[in-house]
Amino acid sequence: MKKITFFILFLFVSFQSNSQVLLSEGFDTTLSWTVAHPVGTSTLAGWTRVATGTNPTCTPFSGAGMARFNSYDVLENNSYSLTSPAITFGGLFYKAKFNLYRDPVYPTYADNIEVYYNSTPSITGATLLKKINRATILDPVEAAQGWYSYSANIPFGVTGTGYIIFLANSQYGNNMFLDNISIEQDNSLNDAAINNINLNSVLTLGSYDITGSFTNTASNPITSIDLNWQLDNNPVNTQSLTGLNILPGETYNFTHATQWTPTSTSPYTLTISVSNTNGGDTNLENNTIVKSGQIVNEIFSKKVVYEEATGTWCQWCPRGHVGLKDMKHNHPDGTFIGIAVHNADPMVLAEYNSAIGNFISGYPSGTMNRTNIEVDPGLASIEPAYQAELAKVPFGKISVPNVNWDATTRQISFDVTSKFALDIAAANYNVAAIIVENDVTGTTSTYRQANAYSGSTTNILIDWEGINWNNYPSYVPAATMVYNHVGRALLGGFAGVQGSVPGEVTYNTPYSYSFTHTLPVNQDQNQIEVVAILIDNATGEIVNADNFDLGAKIALATNNFEKGKFNIYPNPTTGIIHFSTENNVNVTIVDVLGKVILTKDNVNNENNLDISQLSKGIYMAKISGENIDFTQKIILN
Repeated sequence: MKKITFFILFLFVSFQSNSQVLLSEGFDTTLSWTVAHPVGTSTLAGWTRVATGTNPTCTPFSGAGMARFNSYDVLENNSYSLTSPAITFGGLFYKAKFNLYRDPVYPTYADNIEVYYNSTPSITGATLLKKINRATILDPVEAAQGWYSYSANIPFGVTGTGYIIFLANSQYGNNMFLDNISIEQDNSLNDAAINNINLNSVLTLGSYDITGSFTNTASNPITSIDLNWQLDNNPVNTQSLTGLNILPGETYNFTHATQWTPTSTSPYTLTISVSNTNGGDTNLENNTIVKSGQIVNEIFSKKVVYEEATGTWCQWCPRGHVGLKDMKHNHPDGTFIGIAVHNADPMVLAEYNSAIGNFISGYPSGTMNRTNIEVDPGLASIEPAYQAELAKVPFGKISVPNVNWDATTRQISFDVTSKFALDIAAANYNVAAIIVENDVTGTTSTYRQANAYSGSTTNILIDWEGINWNNYPSYVPAATMVYNHVGRALLGGFAGVQGSVPGEVTYNTPYSYSFTHTLPVNQDQNQIEVVAILIDNATGEIVNADNFDLGAKIALATNNFEKGKFNIYPNPTTGIIHFSTENNVNVTIVDVLGKVILTKDNVNNENNLDISQLSKGIYMAKISGENIDFTQKIILN
């Protein structure tokens, strides 16, 4: 009995020696920490103590209270700090531990908490320790709504008075709740925490270094450690590092001696870990990262589609006019495609309006690539949502060859061709096309645009050209308004044509489906854009897209010139184009959006032009010279 009691006492003392609490705060009675407002112009309270939470609904992690950051009401781009009382540090290793409530609502509103250390009670000059987003789909990703425990390592060796600062940054999403904060001295002797692995989730066949970093999170310098990686259930590859001197708090970048060479296009799971730190490790929970992904034959380029729910009656919808306009300007490579889906106004397309209604909770709003995530068209939300979708590597791509326009019947016809980056035995994809019109105007009052930004001095809305919606009236007259990106027709329906892609696909094999559409006489063919999309039929998400300007193609087709005096060949080309011309000409290559890619002057029969460095697709060659001025399409395969 005495031996058992002594052993329990020994464990208790050992545990206590590894963790000394310098400060703890549960906000059970008051908000005793200091609140400041270093960024923004909001006049609302930022941090407050609450006993229950709304937007989202929650209760404290423990005790009777918690700290709330009011990002639901505080406008975007406002930041409020919450600073601890003075803490006395003794030059050892310390951690800030806390609980944060996270939820999936407004998932792309990047409200976040940043944790800082400073020797003064100010965010100025503070050291960033950790950043955590509120939305569970953002870093660090969590599976469900609820409380999560996090820790942040304070720089090793700090002494004297110091402060921990929680800086909350609002992007106008849900509220954030903070509870159960503790600042602890950690006397662990040997511990390494793996930080990251530098490996994409989608890779092509080849050889890859397993690289990443780990940090010494204990008090002893790390002199030896094992690096390990394992593919699926295959044998573990271990490399032992010795002769190191990684001081407490230092980070070490590593490259494993054994490369990984995938041998087939298939899903993969890699488990990467550190172990045997100085012959042992006191904390195994931070030793491992698991990376999962897919091996493909080829990495395809991508275009992202944003469908915005809007209406002339919607007073906040000018935000969408600016958002779509600025995104197109900010991404001249054409990787962003914006479509305005109108509601309850003269431009409404009933089928489109009804389908988009399943993705949104209000106006203006929208969906990026039809993921089940609501995205506001304000640049603070639409840009990160676009970047997140652009970063996803598509397994398929799409193109639009064989475009024809019949001016007599007003019929557009074209093929939509899909290809895939690997063989898929059970493919489940559809293709569809969307007719979009720019420069739409109307004369009746239903074409006027409601404008909540009129006369405001706090909600400023200015587009990239400097057009300020605050200077416009509360209803912008129809005579003034021009609507762009207007969704006019869904070819193949919102979900695409069943069977337009076969159930089994082979890498790099083209699969084509033909569309025809008769353009109404009240729609201007010179302002029509056609957007083709490849849809994952299982999820409804847009995998990839392509688009073309019908007006530019009509102008190209009707451009008369004497073919005998000039020719470009071969066309299609794999990269090198030659010229047949009686006189010197100037050549300008532009993409389908009109962006100048390259130019060459004084071209003659002895010249050629190398465009192999460009992405595969359709380009326009603008030819000018003596008695010649025309545009010719070039197809780069």
